[in-house]
Amino acid sequence: MSRPREFSTFSTFLTVLRVEAYNLWAERTVRHLLLVLTVLVATAAWAGCGHVAARKAAVADQQAAESAQRAAFALRGPTEAAAAGRDHLSHIAVRAGSPLAAIAPVGLHSEAVRITTESRRLAPGQTPLIGPTALATGAFDLAFVFVYLLPFLIIALTYDLLAGERERGTLALVMSQPVALRTFVLGKAALRALVVIGSTVFITGAALWGVADALHPDRLTAVALALAAVATYALFWFAAAVLVNAYGRSAAGNALALVGLWLVLVVVLPGLGRVALEVVYPPPPRTALTHQIRSAAAELEEQLRDLEGDHGGTAPAGRLLAVQVAVDARIEPVLDKFREQQTKQQAGVDTLRFFSPAVALHEALVDLAGSGVTHQRRFESELDRFHAEWRAHFAARAGSVLSPDELTQLPRFEAPPEPSSALVARVSVVVLSLLATTGLLILFAIPGLRRAGRLV
Repeated sequence: MSRPREFSTFSTFLTVLRVEAYNLWAERTVRHLLLVLTVLVATAAWAGCGHVAARKAAVADQQAAESAQRAAFALRGPTEAAAAGRDHLSHIAVRAGSPLAAIAPVGLHSEAVRITTESRRLAPGQTPLIGPTALATGAFDLAFVFVYLLPFLIIALTYDLLAGERERGTLALVMSQPVALRTFVLGKAALRALVVIGSTVFITGAALWGVADALHPDRLTAVALALAAVATYALFWFAAAVLVNAYGRSAAGNALALVGLWLVLVVVLPGLGRVALEVVYPPPPRTALTHQIRSAAAELEEQLRDLEGDHGGTAPAGRLLAVQVAVDARIEPVLDKFREQQTKQQAGVDTLRFFSPAVALHEALVDLAGSGVTHQRRFESELDRFHAEWRAHFAARAGSVLSPDELTQLPRFEAPPEPSSALVARVSVVVLSLLATTGLLILFAIPGLRRAGRLV
């Protein structure tokens, strides 16, 4: 007897879908909201491409300056190697790009760093620690559209799933038919979710395919991951709407509850989480780093004066390099403390994303854009390795002459790409957590729908 009942329930569900599809097609609200979504996504994609283009142009200018520097060195002629590495030659290390850099292009870290034999850590603009929970609310990009604005579109379509029928007086007529209230409400929500998520995936897929780096080998994987993350985030908000409708009494009350939920999950919880993490894992005071830098700089100047005095006003470049390395060692412990606290803060963010879908989606999109903390840590690690290699190259030649013909033998920055499987694993955790939360919301909503059905 169970099979006919299941077939009947499924048949009823399909009937609800057909009726709801007809009603939505008759309404202009859905078409207007989808048009707004299309405009928002297109505008954000265009803005993201502009940011990426500007960033690439800035990197190209730095690389052009490096080429001009080496051309000037070639005209200069043979130069003492250590002096050439300190005063005349440098290398621009560029962070590896992501195929979806336009999703969240306004990063908080440097895209390119000028490497010399001097301390890279003291380069202008280098920030030891950036709060990893700071959402990029100041930039209008695709991440902003999906995290902040997409829920409003869903709320506008779902706040009156049940209350609207009750207030229009049509709920009693619906319940006079052989259909369970939960089937009716879930069918309405499912059809709207199908329309909105399907349209979002199509519009976003077209935008992402247009802004993605066509030559990147992981282009298709990155686009698929981004679409999966956005779709599950939208599905969460549909489930939240079903839950609110199951226990709410009026359309206005449901709208207020959903907007309040958006405010808590998207604004309040991430903000409080950021403050809490900074309190629990505070970075060392910047005054400590400033003091170490000034102290090290004073020591460096004193040792340079001693060296110049011992050598008639001109200190050997090799000795200067050794002094610089020793001075950097004094600053490194403070920077290590910054990195340690940053790692702990990011671990806190990884936990926070299980409580705030907005944090989860934002972290996934920033990760896909290549501007997250994980990518920056990899870049910093490769910079440290290359900086040591660059210094060692000139230190080994200290006292000898470097000719222009040897410029092609200088070390080059080549960071190995991150395995795509690591990115897939990180984003998959976000997708699965959102799916699990969505399932829990639906389970909590079913008792409320049953109770509401008995009260009709």
